[in-house]
Amino acid sequence: MDLQSFCEGIRLIPDARQVLFDFHMDEEVYQLHKQQFYNDRFSFFENVKQSSNYRQLFLYLYVRFAVDAYEEYAVRGIDDQIYFDTFSDIELWCSNCRGDFGEYGIQEYEWLQEHIQLRLFRLGRLQFQPCVFDRELEVEGHKIYKNQIVLNVHIPSGEPLESQQVEESFESARRFFRGITPVFICNSWMLCPNLSEVLQPSSNIMKFQKKFFIYQVDHEARQAEERIFNKVSSDPSEYEEQSSLQRNAKSYLMAGNKLGTGYGIMVS
Repeated sequence: MDLQSFCEGIRLIPDARQVLFDFHMDEEVYQLHKQQFYNDRFSFFENVKQSSNYRQLFLYLYVRFAVDAYEEYAVRGIDDQIYFDTFSDIELWCSNCRGDFGEYGIQEYEWLQEHIQLRLFRLGRLQFQPCVFDRELEVEGHKIYKNQIVLNVHIPSGEPLESQQVEESFESARRFFRGITPVFICNSWMLCPNLSEVLQPSSNIMKFQKKFFIYQVDHEARQAEERIFNKVSSDPSEYEEQSSLQRNAKSYLMAGNKLGTGYGIMVS
């Protein structure tokens, strides 16, 4: 795997590619960064953030780390499509960085380090991350134990959450993580039960929510507003109304209601 092939594989936009190709770093310096990343990632984060152009530096280093990670993918026999799909998150967050800060780079460096260390994989529409469950719980006759390994589900933005694609992702995860009991957990605004007062039961989000048993709700979380309106405001009247979801959510919030996040679990 080389830099050019990687950028093409994740469909990194040309202006962001130029940032990479304009970046020059001695190989010895790169290896020191890489060693620090794997040995002490928190020190690595702080070290990189000392740079005046740290977002571009994170982009450069993470792309090179991802290129280097291809070898481990090959050793594990993981398909190239999964490799490129997983690291397409770099393109997503690079574009978000442009929107938020006016420059191509990486701000979500803590999140993306999970991909680099092969702790998270995108399988179709959804991402999956093995993790340790933090409590005991019984769901539909199945007992989930504290410290049991489960699969944390993440929902990348940018595409519809169509039911068929969702089910195909779960089926892919069952095969990919065949050594792990298929217990899926998800913490998302899409699992907030109050969404039933904002969305139709036939919506993709509500169909996704119904797959899970909601075992906890954080009513104070503002993730829903951030995702729906791309910002969080103390005054809901400031929110845009360009979609039916935005219109309904805005009316719901202006009535004094809250949209929090839900914690769900699915056993299959």
